[in-house]
Amino acid sequence: MISVRKVEVALGLVGEKAKLIFHFSFLASVGNLQSAGKAQHDYVSYALANKFDNEAQMRDLRRLFPILVILFFCYSAAAQRGRGGDGTRAAGAPNEGRGQRGGASLKIERDLEYGRAGAQPLLLDLYYMQPLPTPRPLVVWIHGSAPGTSKITTPATALVNAGGVSVASIEYRTGTGITLQMQLADAKAAVRWLRANASKYNLDASHIGVFGYGIGGQLAVLLGTTADVKSLEGDEGNPGESSQVQAVIDVAGPMNSGSLNPVDYVTKDDAPTLLIHGTADSEVSTRQSQMLVSALKVAGVETLLDMQVGVSHDLGQLLSPVAMQSVSNFVSQHLLGARIPPALSAFVSTPGDSFIDPVALDLGGTHYKLYPTPARGPKTYASYRLYLPPGYATNTTRRYPVIYFLHGRSVDSKRPITAGYITRIDAAIRSGVMPPALVILVQGLNTGWYVDAQDGKHPMESIVVKDLIAHVDSTYRTIATREGRAIEGHSMGGYGALHIGLKFPELFAAVTGNSPALVENVTDGVGDQTFWVSQSPTTLATTNADKARRQSIRVICGTADNLFAGAKALHDELVKLNIPHEFLPVPESPHNHDQLLQYEKFDTMEFYGKVFGPTKSPKK
Repeated sequence: MISVRKVEVALGLVGEKAKLIFHFSFLASVGNLQSAGKAQHDYVSYALANKFDNEAQMRDLRRLFPILVILFFCYSAAAQRGRGGDGTRAAGAPNEGRGQRGGASLKIERDLEYGRAGAQPLLLDLYYMQPLPTPRPLVVWIHGSAPGTSKITTPATALVNAGGVSVASIEYRTGTGITLQMQLADAKAAVRWLRANASKYNLDASHIGVFGYGIGGQLAVLLGTTADVKSLEGDEGNPGESSQVQAVIDVAGPMNSGSLNPVDYVTKDDAPTLLIHGTADSEVSTRQSQMLVSALKVAGVETLLDMQVGVSHDLGQLLSPVAMQSVSNFVSQHLLGARIPPALSAFVSTPGDSFIDPVALDLGGTHYKLYPTPARGPKTYASYRLYLPPGYATNTTRRYPVIYFLHGRSVDSKRPITAGYITRIDAAIRSGVMPPALVILVQGLNTGWYVDAQDGKHPMESIVVKDLIAHVDSTYRTIATREGRAIEGHSMGGYGALHIGLKFPELFAAVTGNSPALVENVTDGVGDQTFWVSQSPTTLATTNADKARRQSIRVICGTADNLFAGAKALHDELVKLNIPHEFLPVPESPHNHDQLLQYEKFDTMEFYGKVFGPTKSPKK
């Protein structure tokens, strides 16, 4: 406890006037306003009773003033550290609460009427920070249709902060006789009302996004695709305002529920869209989100499909912290104007000469593993990532087919995860599009094209064929025959899959080259030009044509990919060789694997339903 008397002595305060001034300042600084008020009253009484000797007293005040100011701030800070969040004195504890005093605070306005449908009022709740110097962009939350759901709660409020967005949570008509078109009219009316009242609530009317779940997600997407469709606007108020939105977030929304399918309205002018869907969703097929993202991509709309491995239709699971980070980034980019640099992965890439991915983490529904590589020499190892299908741990008598996936150049075994390949596999298995299968994400070199180099220094082909397959078949319950294996890859890995698959047709029933890097001239020190040509998929298809005719072969490539000509040339050669295969151009798709998957209008995993479907799983 600080003694006031000691401070008086230390400051050399003499006389009743100086002491009373000090008492008032000190008590006010430590928050004892009642006592400070008494000190101020005593000083005023003294001043009235004793006329000031102006010159001397003013000198005293000038001498004391800077000291008192310092005391005021020092003691104020000390006192604040000793108070609780409610301003009362705490028992030595710091203030952990995020105090709102002196800054913007959250304001919630309930049951604002944005329109009427006949006699029924249409209401929304508004969440915004106040006061703020500039208008804030707005996110409109549209809840799902499950019993008990309403506008009262919304996960979108996680986006509200002083530097973020405001949020409106809307109610819309439900029940018997209510159509999807009527619900869309309600949502459009809400957007128009919010625009009309933007200045009242400090909203940025030029940056409005929508965020919905289930039917609410479908309505959100329809808002993004039907801004130019006058017949869907409805007549619920503010006809002079636009219902156009600048960003769409759809969480597990159906596309074919009701009479309106957003796919039918897609144009190049639609809003950027983020789709979130769980691969274990048994209520809304992930295929519906895949169809929408493909239509938007082909139209030229900025779109992303984020599928969550093993997640059901449950909103709490779907909006995991990782998913909410995707939502936050999307909102920051498209409503707040933030620049978020593109990245293939959040992790560092494996060095080009390493057979082991240094990021030893189980990522995206896969398990990180090591295996010995005697093809390289004694005591050498390489890594891979393993996807196990649902039921593998419990169905202990079943054996499974295996897909070996080879990554491209300058990436690594994490890339099929970040590209969405594993989530496509998981969704296809859970929905019955393909049978359960293991997937091995091979960690290859970032160079070498999965060919055993002519000088023997980089035997990547032998590592896969001799070491990895033997390890997988001896470690897991696989169908350890040709009928139970497929090989697939992208870019350099697409070349590698075609190279290994056509060179060893006795090992693989199916081969897929996605955007295969079928370059004509030797590269990466594989060998001389004659050796390079001898290892090309075209040469190997010619050499093993009879066996290749019994394989299931696919070549997939985007028409906007600069490797498309090479893929088309391989297709032409396979036709000449009378080797059955599928050549699947993907309209407008660029090269990157994630883009290729999202531009595809077909379900790429149906292929494995055909390849492995008839296979009977032998008992262990």
